[in-house]
Amino acid sequence: MRALLSHDLQTLRIFLTACELRSMSKASERLNIALSAASRRVSLLEHEVGTQLILRRPHGIEPTAAGITMMNYARDVLRLGEKLQVNLEEHRLGVRGYVRMCASSSVLVHRLAHDLSRFVTANPEIKLDLEERPSESTIDAVLHKQCDLGVIVKSSDVDGLAVIPYEGDQLAVALRGDHPLADRKALAFADILDEDLVGLESGTAVHRLLSFRARELGRVMKTRVQVRSFEVMCLMISEGLGVGVLPEKAVQPLAAAMGLRLVRLAEPWAAREYAICVLAGEEPAPPARRLIDFLTDRPSAPPKRTRFSPRGTGRKGRTAGR
Repeated sequence: MRALLSHDLQTLRIFLTACELRSMSKASERLNIALSAASRRVSLLEHEVGTQLILRRPHGIEPTAAGITMMNYARDVLRLGEKLQVNLEEHRLGVRGYVRMCASSSVLVHRLAHDLSRFVTANPEIKLDLEERPSESTIDAVLHKQCDLGVIVKSSDVDGLAVIPYEGDQLAVALRGDHPLADRKALAFADILDEDLVGLESGTAVHRLLSFRARELGRVMKTRVQVRSFEVMCLMISEGLGVGVLPEKAVQPLAAAMGLRLVRLAEPWAAREYAICVLAGEEPAPPARRLIDFLTDRPSAPPKRTRFSPRGTGRKGRTAGR
C-alpha cells in the first residue's frame, strides 16, 4: 500500500471532469488542456494509486469502483482547495465569509432575491456566490459539494440532505383577459386540459408535476409552446398562444404588466413548499449558518441562537423544481 499520494489539484480536476462528462476529450476541451496531456495525467494518477480508475469504452469512459471512490475524494479535495483560495482572497480584501448557493427561479422571484438583498445589506463582510438552477440540479450541486446550500421547490424528502422549510407558493392559471375562463374565481386542472398550454421546459417541477397529474386523470397535456422563463411564458400567453400554470406570487407583476388574469388552481397539490437544503450530518460553516438563520427567521420571531439541527432528513427520493 502506498503511504502517500502526491497528485496535484489540476490532475484531480481533470480526472473528475472526465468522469462526470464520460469523455476525456470533452474534459480537455472544457479545461483548455491538450487531450494528450490530460490522458497522461490520468494515467500517471492510476499508476500512482496502483489500480485502474477508469474504463475506456468505444462510447467514452466510465469510472471503476475505485474510480468512484477517487471521484468522491477529488470533490472533497478540490472543494477544500477552492475554499482555501477564497478564504485567502477574503483576508486580502477584508471579507470575512463566503457562501456558495444555488436556487430555483421560482424561489428567487417569489422571495429569495429580496431576502438575499436584506442579508447582504446586514452582512457586508459575507460574499454570496449565487447560481440559478432548477431544483434537481440544485440538489445535485449540494450532494456533490459544489455549493454550501440550495433552495428548492420541495415535493418529497431527499436522500442525503437535511431540509429546512422556507415559505412556499400557490400555482395559478394565467390567461388573457378575454379568455372564456378568465372570469372564474378558481379552476380545476381538468378545466384546462382541453386548452393549448404554454409551459416551462420539461426538467422543471411545474412541467413534471402537471404531466404526472394529467396522467392520473388519464389525459395528455396539449403543450403548444415550451419556454425557459416566466417572462417569455407570460409573453406567449399574452399573444394568445395558450394558457399556462405558474407560481402565483412570483408572476403577479409580470401578469399585471401584460394584462393577464391569474386564476387560482384549485387542487390540493397546487400549494408547493420551498426548502433550504444542506448535506445531512454536516455542520454548515459559520457564514452559511448565518445565512440559513437569517432566511428562516421571521419578523415576529427572535433571532435563532441554537446549534444547527437537520430537520426532515429524507429517505424517499428526489424532487425537482423551478
